[in-house]
Amino acid sequence: MRLFNIVVFLSLITSQVLVHAEQTKDLRVTSSPWSPYVSRDLPGNGVAVSIVTTVLKRAGYTSSFSLQQWPKDLEGTRLGEYDVIASIWFTDERARDLVFSDPIFENRIKLLVRTDNDIKISKPEALKGYRVGVVEDYAYTQGAYRDLPIDIVKAGTIEENLQRLLAGDIDIAVADEQVALYTLNNKIPGGIRQIRFARDPLSTRQLKIAVSRKRTDAKQIISDFNAALQQMKNDGSYLDILHQFRISP
Repeated sequence: MRLFNIVVFLSLITSQVLVHAEQTKDLRVTSSPWSPYVSRDLPGNGVAVSIVTTVLKRAGYTSSFSLQQWPKDLEGTRLGEYDVIASIWFTDERARDLVFSDPIFENRIKLLVRTDNDIKISKPEALKGYRVGVVEDYAYTQGAYRDLPIDIVKAGTIEENLQRLLAGDIDIAVADEQVALYTLNNKIPGGIRQIRFARDPLSTRQLKIAVSRKRTDAKQIISDFNAALQQMKNDGSYLDILHQFRISP
């Protein structure tokens, strides 16, 4: 009987420790490299991480950041190894394991061509008959041209995709506007002068954070985050961070 009481006591203590751990204000944040949103080479680990960690601080949380390759960051957050994934798009499947925030940024997905090419790229139908470069496994490269008679050329990275465009190996590239601008300005010397963007986006996606449902306070964290994010938008400090990275909302 005495042994039973000891076991019960230890179980209660362990449960209290686990609950305390879940409710801690120190959040483990992760995301995968995606310049300029997430990068070890940029101040604050990129504009998305800078926004997220600043918002969390304003909301009363502390955070530590760990860079992981996709999809380890997603799986780690789903399993509760991390509390927050700092840059992610909503899907119904992901929402089963994660609680999503209000948007922290709008991703504009655009078509790109060389400036010496007169291809009209005003809408998806304009892709018909052309070689279109996409980055393999990028969610925004699916759907818009699924039923069009075009030749899809997959690349491993955005830099490789843009290099193929410049070399004439593809006619059109699909890319997130800010990612393409960053790559052209920082990875491909002179590239920015040789490529033009479609005026209107092919599509837009809302970049958010998501908290693991393994945390019992996941909804509260998101509520606190959303409130602090709105405050930063109201007082201009959100725009200040974007301007530090030379990004327009």
